[in-house]
Amino acid sequence: MARKHAIRGALALAAALALGGCQHAAERRAAPPDARRPIIKTEAELAAEREERIRAGQVVPTSAPVLLGAERVAAARRALPSPVQPTPGAIEGDILMVNKSVLTVAEVLYPLAERIEEARRTQTPGGFRERVRSLIREETRRQIGTLLIYAEAMAGLPEEQRKSIEKAVMKEIDNLIAQDYGGSSARFKAHLADCGLTLEQYRDALQRDLVVRQYMREKLTIQIQVRRDELLAYYRQNSTQYETPETRELLVVEIPFANFLPAGLSWDAADKTVRATTKLAALRRAREADAALDQQPFAEVARTYSGGSHAEQGGSWGLIARPLQPPYDQVSKLIFEYESGQRSAPLEGETGYFIVQCGRIEPASRRSFMDVQDEIRQELTERKYARVSADYVLKLAENATVSAIDPFVAAATQRAEQHGAHAAAGAGKE
Repeated sequence: MARKHAIRGALALAAALALGGCQHAAERRAAPPDARRPIIKTEAELAAEREERIRAGQVVPTSAPVLLGAERVAAARRALPSPVQPTPGAIEGDILMVNKSVLTVAEVLYPLAERIEEARRTQTPGGFRERVRSLIREETRRQIGTLLIYAEAMAGLPEEQRKSIEKAVMKEIDNLIAQDYGGSSARFKAHLADCGLTLEQYRDALQRDLVVRQYMREKLTIQIQVRRDELLAYYRQNSTQYETPETRELLVVEIPFANFLPAGLSWDAADKTVRATTKLAALRRAREADAALDQQPFAEVARTYSGGSHAEQGGSWGLIARPLQPPYDQVSKLIFEYESGQRSAPLEGETGYFIVQCGRIEPASRRSFMDVQDEIRQELTERKYARVSADYVLKLAENATVSAIDPFVAAATQRAEQHGAHAAAGAGKE
Protein backbone atom coordinates (compact mmCIF):
# COMPACT_ATOMS: atom_id res chain seq x y z
CA MET A 1 0.00 0.00 0.00
CA ALA A 2 2.94 2.31 0.67
CA ARG A 3 4.11 2.00 -2.93
CA LYS A 4 0.95 3.25 -4.63
CA HIS A 5 1.33 6.64 -2.94
CA ALA A 6 5.07 6.97 -3.55
CA ILE A 7 4.95 8.84 -6.86
CA ARG A 8 2.41 11.37 -5.65
CA GLY A 9 4.36 11.71 -2.42
CA ALA A 10 7.60 12.35 -4.28
CA LEU A 11 5.96 15.18 -6.17
CA ALA A 12 4.53 16.63 -2.96
CA LEU A 13 7.93 16.43 -1.31
CA ALA A 14 9.86 18.04 -4.15
CA ALA A 15 9.12 21.58 -3.00
CA ALA A 16 9.63 20.73 0.66
CA LEU A 17 12.90 18.94 0.05
CA ALA A 18 14.94 21.09 -2.32
CA LEU A 19 17.60 18.66 -1.05
CA GLY A 20 20.80 20.54 -1.06
CA GLY A 21 19.17 23.02 -3.44
CA CYS A 22 20.65 26.10 -1.76
CA GLN A 23 23.97 24.36 -1.34
CA HIS A 24 24.01 23.23 -4.96
CA ALA A 25 23.08 26.72 -6.13
CA ALA A 26 25.98 28.17 -4.14
CA GLU A 27 28.32 25.63 -5.68
CA ARG A 28 27.11 26.57 -9.14
CA ARG A 29 27.69 30.27 -8.41
CA ALA A 30 31.15 29.60 -6.99
CA ALA A 31 32.39 27.57 -9.93
CA PRO A 32 32.47 28.75 -13.55
CA PRO A 33 29.92 27.01 -15.78
CA ASP A 34 31.14 24.05 -17.75
CA ALA A 35 29.51 23.77 -21.17
CA ARG A 36 30.35 20.09 -21.39
CA ARG A 37 27.76 17.64 -20.05
CA PRO A 38 29.22 14.89 -17.80
CA ILE A 39 29.82 11.63 -19.59
CA ILE A 40 28.74 8.44 -17.83
CA LYS A 41 31.63 6.18 -17.04
CA THR A 42 31.59 2.68 -18.45
CA GLU A 43 31.66 -0.41 -16.24
CA ALA A 44 35.27 -0.98 -17.27
CA GLU A 45 36.22 2.56 -16.27
CA LEU A 46 34.46 2.17 -12.91
CA ALA A 47 36.26 -1.14 -12.29
CA ALA A 48 39.61 0.43 -13.19
CA GLU A 49 38.91 3.36 -10.87
CA ARG A 50 38.09 1.01 -8.00
CA GLU A 51 41.30 -0.99 -8.59
CA GLU A 52 43.28 2.23 -8.50
CA ARG A 53 41.65 3.22 -5.21
CA ILE A 54 42.51 -0.20 -3.78
CA ARG A 55 46.15 0.13 -4.87
CA ALA A 56 46.28 3.61 -3.32
CA GLY A 57 44.99 2.23 -0.04
CA GLN A 58 41.80 4.32 -0.16
CA VAL A 59 39.56 1.23 -0.22
CA VAL A 60 40.03 -2.12 1.50
CA PRO A 61 38.56 -4.80 -0.77
CA THR A 62 36.14 -7.18 0.91
CA SER A 63 34.09 -10.06 -0.46
CA ALA A 64 31.58 -9.89 2.36
CA PRO A 65 30.09 -7.15 4.57
CA VAL A 66 32.05 -6.11 7.65
CA LEU A 67 30.65 -8.02 10.61
CA LEU A 68 29.66 -6.09 13.69
CA GLY A 69 30.36 -7.24 17.20
CA ALA A 70 27.66 -9.26 18.93
CA GLU A 71 27.45 -6.65 21.71
CA ARG A 72 26.58 -3.85 19.27
CA VAL A 73 23.98 -5.93 17.44
CA ALA A 74 22.42 -7.01 20.75
CA ALA A 75 22.23 -3.39 21.90
CA ALA A 76 20.47 -2.41 18.68
CA ARG A 77 18.04 -5.30 19.07
CA ARG A 78 17.18 -4.24 22.63
CA ALA A 79 16.46 -0.70 21.38
CA LEU A 80 13.78 -1.91 18.94
CA PRO A 81 10.07 -1.58 19.83
CA SER A 82 8.34 -4.75 20.93
CA PRO A 83 6.29 -5.42 17.73
CA VAL A 84 9.43 -6.29 15.81
CA GLN A 85 10.87 -8.77 18.33
CA PRO A 86 11.47 -12.21 16.81
CA THR A 87 8.77 -14.80 17.20
CA PRO A 88 9.47 -17.93 19.28
CA GLY A 89 11.75 -20.26 17.36
CA ALA A 90 13.00 -17.57 14.99
CA ILE A 91 16.63 -17.81 14.00
CA GLU A 92 19.20 -15.14 14.80
CA GLY A 93 19.81 -12.37 12.30
CA ASP A 94 16.44 -10.67 12.74
CA ILE A 95 18.06 -7.24 12.38
CA LEU A 96 20.68 -5.82 10.05
CA MET A 97 23.06 -3.03 11.05
CA VAL A 98 24.01 -0.55 8.32
CA ASN A 99 26.54 1.81 9.87
CA LYS A 100 24.51 3.30 12.74
CA SER A 101 21.09 2.45 11.25
CA VAL A 102 19.00 -0.63 12.01
CA LEU A 103 16.98 -2.54 9.41
CA THR A 104 14.44 -5.08 10.65
CA VAL A 105 12.95 -8.15 9.03
CA ALA A 106 9.47 -6.60 9.21
CA GLU A 107 10.64 -3.52 7.29
CA VAL A 108 11.96 -5.72 4.48
CA LEU A 109 8.90 -7.99 4.34
CA TYR A 110 6.28 -5.22 4.35
CA PRO A 111 6.83 -3.86 0.81
CA LEU A 112 7.06 -7.45 -0.48
CA ALA A 113 3.73 -8.60 0.98
CA GLU A 114 1.77 -8.83 -2.28
CA ARG A 115 4.59 -10.51 -4.20
CA ILE A 116 5.12 -13.01 -1.39
CA GLU A 117 1.44 -13.91 -1.34
CA GLU A 118 1.46 -14.33 -5.10
CA ALA A 119 4.42 -16.71 -4.79
CA ARG A 120 2.58 -18.61 -2.06
CA ARG A 121 -0.41 -19.11 -4.38
CA THR A 122 1.52 -20.06 -7.50
CA GLN A 123 4.64 -21.93 -6.32
CA THR A 124 5.39 -25.29 -4.76
CA PRO A 125 6.75 -25.11 -1.18
CA GLY A 126 10.30 -25.44 -2.46
CA GLY A 127 9.72 -22.98 -5.27
CA PHE A 128 8.08 -20.56 -2.85
CA ARG A 129 11.08 -20.65 -0.53
CA GLU A 130 13.54 -19.94 -3.33
CA ARG A 131 11.38 -17.17 -4.81
CA VAL A 132 10.89 -15.47 -1.45
CA ARG A 133 14.58 -15.75 -0.59
CA SER A 134 15.43 -14.06 -3.89
CA LEU A 135 12.88 -11.29 -3.32
CA ILE A 136 14.11 -10.67 0.21
CA ARG A 137 17.76 -10.54 -0.80
CA GLU A 138 16.94 -8.05 -3.56
CA GLU A 139 14.83 -5.88 -1.24
CA THR A 140 17.49 -6.02 1.49
CA ARG A 141 20.13 -4.73 -0.89
CA ARG A 142 17.78 -1.98 -2.04
CA GLN A 143 17.10 -0.88 1.51
CA ILE A 144 20.78 -0.96 2.43
CA GLY A 145 21.38 1.43 -0.45
CA THR A 146 18.45 3.57 0.67
CA LEU A 147 19.81 3.84 4.20
CA LEU A 148 23.26 4.84 2.97
CA ILE A 149 21.97 7.44 0.52
CA TYR A 150 19.46 8.79 3.04
CA ALA A 151 22.23 9.40 5.56
CA GLU A 152 24.16 11.34 2.93
CA ALA A 153 21.09 13.27 1.79
CA MET A 154 20.17 14.36 5.32
CA ALA A 155 23.71 15.19 6.46
CA GLY A 156 23.98 18.88 7.20
CA LEU A 157 20.41 19.59 6.15
CA PRO A 158 19.03 22.63 8.00
CA GLU A 159 16.48 21.95 10.74
CA GLU A 160 13.85 23.96 8.89
CA GLN A 161 14.10 21.69 5.87
CA ARG A 162 13.99 18.59 8.04
CA LYS A 163 10.74 19.79 9.59
CA SER A 164 9.29 20.52 6.16
CA ILE A 165 10.13 16.98 5.06
CA GLU A 166 8.53 15.48 8.17
CA LYS A 167 5.35 17.51 7.63
CA ALA A 168 5.14 16.42 3.99
CA VAL A 169 5.56 12.76 4.97
CA MET A 170 2.90 12.99 7.69
CA LYS A 171 0.52 14.61 5.21
CA GLU A 172 1.10 11.68 2.86
CA ILE A 173 0.34 9.21 5.66
CA ASP A 174 -2.82 11.16 6.56
CA ASN A 175 -3.96 10.90 2.93
CA LEU A 176 -3.28 7.16 2.95
CA ILE A 177 -5.29 6.68 6.17
CA ALA A 178 -8.17 8.74 4.78
CA GLN A 179 -8.32 6.83 1.48
CA ASP A 180 -7.61 3.25 2.56
CA TYR A 181 -8.56 3.08 6.24
CA GLY A 182 -11.68 5.25 6.45
CA GLY A 183 -9.76 7.97 8.24
CA SER A 184 -9.06 5.67 11.21
CA SER A 185 -5.50 5.91 12.53
CA ALA A 186 -6.28 3.03 14.88
CA ARG A 187 -7.11 0.73 11.95
CA PHE A 188 -3.90 1.70 10.18
CA LYS A 189 -1.80 1.15 13.30
CA ALA A 190 -3.47 -2.25 13.81
CA HIS A 191 -2.62 -3.18 10.22
CA LEU A 192 1.01 -2.20 10.78
CA ALA A 193 1.12 -4.11 14.06
CA ASP A 194 -0.09 -7.25 12.28
CA CYS A 195 2.91 -6.80 9.97
CA GLY A 196 5.31 -6.28 12.90
CA LEU A 197 5.71 -2.55 12.32
CA THR A 198 5.05 0.62 14.30
CA LEU A 199 3.74 3.83 12.80
CA GLU A 200 7.14 5.40 13.47
CA GLN A 201 8.92 2.69 11.50
CA TYR A 202 6.49 3.04 8.60
CA ARG A 203 6.88 6.81 8.63
CA ASP A 204 10.68 6.58 8.68
CA ALA A 205 10.71 4.07 5.81
CA LEU A 206 8.38 6.20 3.71
CA GLN A 207 10.47 9.30 4.40
CA ARG A 208 13.65 7.49 3.42
CA ASP A 209 12.19 6.26 0.14
CA LEU A 210 10.80 9.62 -0.89
CA VAL A 211 13.87 11.61 0.15
CA VAL A 212 16.26 9.23 -1.57
CA ARG A 213 14.24 9.22 -4.80
CA GLN A 214 14.26 13.02 -4.93
CA TYR A 215 17.90 13.33 -3.87
CA MET A 216 19.17 10.79 -6.39
CA ARG A 217 17.25 12.35 -9.25
CA GLU A 218 18.68 15.75 -8.39
CA LYS A 219 22.21 14.48 -7.95
CA LEU A 220 22.53 12.02 -10.83
CA THR A 221 20.27 13.30 -13.60
CA ILE A 222 22.94 15.72 -14.80
CA GLN A 223 25.16 12.72 -15.51
CA ILE A 224 22.72 11.16 -17.94
CA GLN A 225 23.33 11.85 -21.59
CA VAL A 226 21.60 10.00 -24.42
CA ARG A 227 22.99 10.72 -27.88
CA ARG A 228 20.93 10.63 -31.04
CA ASP A 229 23.02 7.79 -32.49
CA GLU A 230 22.10 5.70 -29.41
CA LEU A 231 18.43 6.40 -30.00
CA LEU A 232 18.68 5.40 -33.64
CA ALA A 233 20.65 2.25 -32.86
CA TYR A 234 18.06 1.17 -30.28
CA TYR A 235 15.26 1.83 -32.78
CA ARG A 236 16.91 -0.32 -35.42
CA GLN A 237 17.74 -3.14 -33.02
CA ASN A 238 14.17 -3.23 -31.68
CA SER A 239 12.27 -2.41 -34.85
CA THR A 240 9.69 -5.16 -34.32
CA GLN A 241 8.67 -3.44 -31.09
CA TYR A 242 7.31 -0.57 -33.17
CA GLU A 243 5.59 -2.69 -35.80
CA THR A 244 1.90 -3.58 -35.79
CA PRO A 245 0.95 -6.65 -37.87
CA GLU A 246 -2.02 -6.70 -40.18
CA THR A 247 -5.25 -7.45 -38.33
CA ARG A 248 -8.65 -8.59 -39.57
CA GLU A 249 -12.05 -8.44 -37.97
CA LEU A 250 -13.56 -11.86 -37.35
CA LEU A 251 -17.34 -12.03 -37.80
CA VAL A 252 -19.12 -15.27 -36.89
CA VAL A 253 -22.68 -16.57 -36.84
CA GLU A 254 -22.52 -19.65 -34.62
CA ILE A 255 -25.27 -22.28 -34.55
CA PRO A 256 -24.38 -24.71 -31.71
CA PHE A 257 -25.70 -28.28 -31.91
CA ALA A 258 -26.48 -28.16 -28.19
CA ASN A 259 -29.21 -25.57 -28.80
CA PHE A 260 -31.27 -28.17 -30.66
CA LEU A 261 -30.99 -31.12 -28.27
CA PRO A 262 -34.00 -32.33 -26.28
CA ALA A 263 -34.27 -30.64 -22.88
CA GLY A 264 -31.94 -32.13 -20.27
CA LEU A 265 -29.84 -34.08 -22.77
CA SER A 266 -26.15 -33.33 -23.36
CA TRP A 267 -24.32 -33.83 -26.64
CA ASP A 268 -22.06 -36.51 -25.14
CA ALA A 269 -25.06 -38.49 -23.87
CA ALA A 270 -27.01 -38.28 -27.16
CA ASP A 271 -27.11 -41.37 -29.39
CA LYS A 272 -26.42 -41.35 -33.12
CA THR A 273 -30.05 -40.86 -34.11
CA VAL A 274 -30.51 -37.86 -31.82
CA ARG A 275 -27.24 -36.36 -32.98
CA ALA A 276 -28.20 -36.72 -36.64
CA THR A 277 -31.59 -35.07 -36.01
CA THR A 278 -29.92 -32.28 -34.04
CA LYS A 279 -27.35 -31.62 -36.75
CA LEU A 280 -30.07 -31.41 -39.37
CA ALA A 281 -32.00 -28.85 -37.32
CA ALA A 282 -28.82 -26.81 -36.82
CA LEU A 283 -28.06 -26.94 -40.56
CA ARG A 284 -31.55 -25.64 -41.40
CA ARG A 285 -31.04 -22.74 -39.00
CA ALA A 286 -27.63 -22.00 -40.51
CA ARG A 287 -29.09 -21.94 -44.02
CA GLU A 288 -31.80 -19.53 -42.87
CA ALA A 289 -29.09 -17.25 -41.47
CA ASP A 290 -27.09 -17.54 -44.70
CA ALA A 291 -30.12 -16.52 -46.75
CA ALA A 292 -30.80 -13.61 -44.42
CA LEU A 293 -27.24 -12.35 -44.94
CA ASP A 294 -28.08 -11.74 -48.60
CA GLN A 295 -30.54 -9.07 -47.48
CA GLN A 296 -29.43 -7.84 -44.04
CA PRO A 297 -26.21 -6.58 -42.41
CA PHE A 298 -24.11 -9.22 -40.70
CA ALA A 299 -24.58 -7.70 -37.24
CA GLU A 300 -28.40 -7.89 -37.47
CA VAL A 301 -28.33 -11.50 -38.63
CA ALA A 302 -25.87 -12.48 -35.90
CA ARG A 303 -28.05 -10.97 -33.18
CA THR A 304 -31.09 -12.85 -34.56
CA TYR A 305 -29.63 -16.23 -35.44
CA SER A 306 -26.31 -16.73 -33.65
CA GLY A 307 -26.14 -18.76 -30.47
CA GLY A 308 -22.49 -17.93 -29.85
CA SER A 309 -20.91 -15.85 -27.11
CA HIS A 310 -20.49 -12.79 -29.35
CA ALA A 311 -24.04 -12.61 -30.66
CA GLU A 312 -24.78 -9.40 -28.74
CA GLN A 313 -21.72 -7.81 -30.38
CA GLY A 314 -23.17 -8.56 -33.81
CA GLY A 315 -20.99 -11.66 -34.15
CA SER A 316 -17.78 -9.60 -34.01
CA TRP A 317 -14.76 -11.10 -32.27
CA GLY A 318 -12.77 -7.94 -32.93
CA LEU A 319 -9.49 -7.59 -34.80
CA ILE A 320 -7.15 -10.57 -34.71
CA ALA A 321 -3.64 -10.98 -36.09
CA ARG A 322 -3.62 -14.79 -36.18
CA PRO A 323 -6.12 -17.69 -35.99
CA LEU A 324 -7.76 -18.38 -32.65
CA GLN A 325 -7.22 -21.44 -30.49
CA PRO A 326 -9.41 -24.59 -30.94
CA PRO A 327 -12.29 -25.07 -31.44
CA TYR A 328 -12.28 -21.83 -33.44
CA ASP A 329 -8.94 -22.32 -35.19
CA GLN A 330 -10.31 -23.72 -38.45
CA VAL A 331 -13.08 -21.16 -38.88
CA SER A 332 -11.00 -18.16 -37.81
CA LYS A 333 -8.11 -18.90 -40.18
CA LEU A 334 -10.46 -18.49 -43.15
CA ILE A 335 -10.61 -14.69 -42.83
CA PHE A 336 -6.89 -14.50 -43.62
CA GLU A 337 -7.74 -15.91 -47.05
CA TYR A 338 -10.74 -13.62 -47.64
CA GLU A 339 -11.18 -10.07 -48.83
CA SER A 340 -13.03 -7.60 -46.61
CA GLY A 341 -16.77 -8.42 -46.74
CA GLN A 342 -16.27 -11.95 -48.09
CA ARG A 343 -18.05 -14.72 -46.19
CA SER A 344 -18.26 -18.48 -46.12
CA ALA A 345 -21.18 -20.82 -46.64
CA PRO A 346 -22.40 -22.66 -43.51
CA LEU A 347 -19.50 -24.79 -42.25
CA GLU A 348 -19.83 -27.78 -39.97
CA GLY A 349 -17.50 -27.76 -36.99
CA GLU A 350 -17.06 -29.93 -33.91
CA THR A 351 -19.66 -28.03 -31.88
CA GLY A 352 -22.00 -26.60 -34.48
CA TYR A 353 -22.36 -24.78 -37.78
CA PHE A 354 -20.54 -21.53 -38.52
CA ILE A 355 -20.81 -18.73 -41.03
CA VAL A 356 -17.59 -16.71 -41.12
CA GLN A 357 -17.06 -13.30 -42.66
CA CYS A 358 -13.98 -11.10 -42.89
CA GLY A 359 -14.80 -7.62 -41.58
CA ARG A 360 -12.53 -4.62 -41.82
CA ILE A 361 -8.82 -5.09 -42.48
CA GLU A 362 -6.22 -2.98 -40.72
CA PRO A 363 -2.94 -3.06 -42.69
CA ALA A 364 0.39 -3.60 -41.04
CA SER A 365 2.09 -0.42 -39.84
CA ARG A 366 5.35 0.75 -38.36
CA ARG A 367 5.86 3.78 -36.16
CA SER A 368 8.59 6.04 -37.46
CA PHE A 369 11.73 6.93 -35.56
CA MET A 370 10.50 10.51 -35.23
CA ASP A 371 7.30 9.26 -33.59
CA VAL A 372 9.02 7.11 -30.98
CA GLN A 373 12.34 8.82 -30.27
CA ASP A 374 10.98 10.49 -27.11
CA GLU A 375 9.85 7.09 -25.80
CA ILE A 376 13.26 5.61 -26.57
CA ARG A 377 15.03 8.52 -24.91
CA GLN A 378 12.99 7.95 -21.76
CA GLU A 379 13.72 4.21 -21.82
CA LEU A 380 17.47 4.67 -22.28
CA THR A 381 17.59 7.47 -19.72
CA GLU A 382 15.95 5.22 -17.13
CA ARG A 383 18.38 2.40 -17.93
CA LYS A 384 21.38 4.65 -17.58
CA TYR A 385 19.98 6.17 -14.42
CA ALA A 386 19.58 2.67 -12.96
CA ARG A 387 23.22 1.83 -13.76
CA VAL A 388 24.54 5.12 -12.41
CA SER A 389 22.44 4.72 -9.25
CA ALA A 390 23.73 1.18 -8.72
CA ASP A 391 27.34 2.34 -9.16
CA TYR A 392 26.75 5.19 -6.72
CA VAL A 393 25.37 2.83 -4.07
CA LEU A 394 28.29 0.43 -4.56
CA LYS A 395 30.74 3.24 -3.91
CA LEU A 396 28.92 4.16 -0.71
CA ALA A 397 28.84 0.51 0.33
CA GLU A 398 32.61 0.18 -0.07
CA ASN A 399 33.08 2.34 3.02
CA ALA A 400 30.00 1.15 4.91
CA THR A 401 29.83 -1.21 7.88
CA VAL A 402 27.10 -3.81 7.42
CA SER A 403 26.36 -6.84 9.58
CA ALA A 404 26.02 -10.29 8.02
CA ILE A 405 23.35 -10.33 5.30
CA ASP A 406 22.90 -14.10 4.91
CA PRO A 407 21.53 -14.73 8.44
CA PHE A 408 19.22 -11.75 8.01
CA VAL A 409 17.85 -13.07 4.70
CA ALA A 410 17.40 -16.52 6.27
CA ALA A 411 15.49 -15.01 9.20
CA ALA A 412 13.24 -13.00 6.89
CA THR A 413 12.57 -16.06 4.72
CA GLN A 414 11.64 -18.12 7.78
CA ARG A 415 9.36 -15.35 9.00
CA ALA A 416 7.55 -15.28 5.63
CA GLU A 417 7.09 -19.06 5.76
CA GLN A 418 5.82 -18.94 9.34
CA HIS A 419 3.34 -16.20 8.48
CA GLY A 420 1.85 -18.41 5.75
CA ALA A 421 1.60 -21.36 8.14
CA HIS A 422 -0.16 -19.25 10.79
CA ALA A 423 -2.57 -17.83 8.21
CA ALA A 424 -3.43 -21.31 6.94
CA ALA A 425 -4.00 -22.55 10.49
CA GLY A 426 -6.29 -19.62 11.23
CA ALA A 427 -8.31 -20.23 8.07
CA GLY A 428 -8.67 -23.91 8.99
CA LYS A 429 -10.16 -23.02 12.38
CA GLU A 430 -12.77 -20.82 10.74
